[in-house]
Amino acid sequence: MAITLLDMLLNAGLINSEQFDEALRNRVLYGGKIGTSLIELGYIGEEDLARFLSDKLSVPYVPHEQLLHIPAEVIQLISRDVALKYGAIPLRLERKRLSLVMADPTDLKAIDEISFITGYTISPMITPEVRLVQALGIYYQTPVDFRFQKVIDRIEAEQIDYIEPIEDEPFSWEEELTDIEIVEDGGWSDRVRFFAPSELSRSLSRADSREEIADLMMAYMACRFERAAIFIIRNDKAIGWKGVLNKEPLLEIGEVIITLDEPSVLKTVADGAGLYLGPLADTQLNRIMLEVMGGGRPKSVLLAPLIISGRVVNILYADSDDNMAEKVPEVQKLLSKAALSFEALICREKILML
Repeated sequence: MAITLLDMLLNAGLINSEQFDEALRNRVLYGGKIGTSLIELGYIGEEDLARFLSDKLSVPYVPHEQLLHIPAEVIQLISRDVALKYGAIPLRLERKRLSLVMADPTDLKAIDEISFITGYTISPMITPEVRLVQALGIYYQTPVDFRFQKVIDRIEAEQIDYIEPIEDEPFSWEEELTDIEIVEDGGWSDRVRFFAPSELSRSLSRADSREEIADLMMAYMACRFERAAIFIIRNDKAIGWKGVLNKEPLLEIGEVIITLDEPSVLKTVADGAGLYLGPLADTQLNRIMLEVMGGGRPKSVLLAPLIISGRVVNILYADSDDNMAEKVPEVQKLLSKAALSFEALICREKILML
């Protein structure tokens, strides 16, 4: 499963989860990219964020000083319409390779389309969205939104407080470019894809029904485990919903109805609302569950709850001959995404009912 911007920033200790949540709300309400909201709210500096992403994505970072001194003949390499549509500014051209400054170098579709339009091989570079908007305003005579201008003014005011006055010197375009490492091969694209939202994430964000969410979860689990299933937890019972065995649907899963009044691994997870990893106890209900799911006696099983509004509504089951412990983080992430997808579905239904 791809790593997200949230994962990267949290792992690096640059922000905490509460700050990210607030930045996400800010983005949904006021637009722009999540990085812009993080900068706007003062949770991270523009250069700290850009350099961090540059390092993680293996895409060069272009400071705003270079971005604001691009020769006119370079700017003319792409049209105003293309620059505004894709949010990109040409930096320099070497032979048939065009260095392109973007706020989102993970937008591989935009890169491919600009390459097709211009006939050049594209080398993406990164800069904060606020600086890109500022440069687009300068080179393509577009008004800078008040929100972005306010952030730019604040950043520049803060920089003045820290920079000692120096004697003015002529700006040297060639000298400034020497600090920017141009990517000469396409290896960055594989790294960018690793950090881009996965197709599973995109699909879960668009899911229109509970069945679609469950099917997406099973498709993901089928590629990673020999056997997997989802149980519905309701009225003190665990009811089989979806299942796969060796990538084939477990049609009999609906026959599984396990009472949560007697000992079983499902009861343990439902009662504790926590993950279970290890061998199955030899109880009657555990044997019934395995028998309906194809039999056998796995060495180790993994069960984890899907929690919505503080309540366990589903339990995800998996077993495999592989090292199950190594797969715990990605299963937990899958459940987090699925829970959000269910909550989004609830909100959409609520909108239709009001």
